Amino acid sequence: MSENLLLLQQLAQKPSVRAWFIEAFSLVRLKITDTGEEFTILNRDPDVEVVTGFPPHQHGRKSASGWFGLNLSNLYTDHFIIPLQSQNIRNLVTVFSDDIVDIEEEYRIVSFLTQPLLAAALSMPIMRNRALLKFFRIDPFWQQALLDPQGNETQQLTVIFTHEQWLLVPGYFGKPNRRYLLTPQQIMVLQRQSHKAEKQNSLSGWLAGLRWFWKWRDSVTVAP
Repeated sequence: MSENLLLLQQLAQKPSVRAWFIEAFSLVRLKITDTGEEFTILNRDPDVEVVTGFPPHQHGRKSASGWFGLNLSNLYTDHFIIPLQSQNIRNLVTVFSDDIVDIEEEYRIVSFLTQPLLAAALSMPIMRNRALLKFFRIDPFWQQALLDPQGNETQQLTVIFTHEQWLLVPGYFGKPNRRYLLTPQQIMVLQRQSHKAEKQNSLSGWLAGLRWFWKWRDSVTVAP
């Protein structure tokens, strides 16, 4: 058994990890970039299971109908793969060592998951479809920063869609239409809403989630 698998399985036994994961994810697919390992973390409420590889995901309810030629049951879970390094897993072990997630610890968790989560979302095929980006009202150019518990901007980032791919560039560059200032709590609210739509797995559920996203996005937008 590899060190990364052992650490992930140990994390999955902690009550604080199970509570944090179950309310935000149906499953997470991890690609460990420095070792090439692949893991899937599954929500087996009230438990969390870690398996090797990317096994097919079976939704708990009938799949949503096709939309824009897409199978909505695969829209989120099958293409949402988070790239991490082994050090990220070791960092998670440290954060959850006392089995308590307070404001400072949630910031630490989100601080090293924010960019991998964003990279995973933007790497999904639907996020490279210009017609869908227009329908979803996804800006092709924005800036964002994570706010620490004292309200300071950290992890400033410029995100640009160009030549059919997304670029994540550290720092602020150019003059986008939007800049997002995000607290860890706001990021996790977004993730929980995505989980809710994926769990419901219906066209109406995804459309409701999209309308919610537009309001959420406006609430975290400031003038660049």
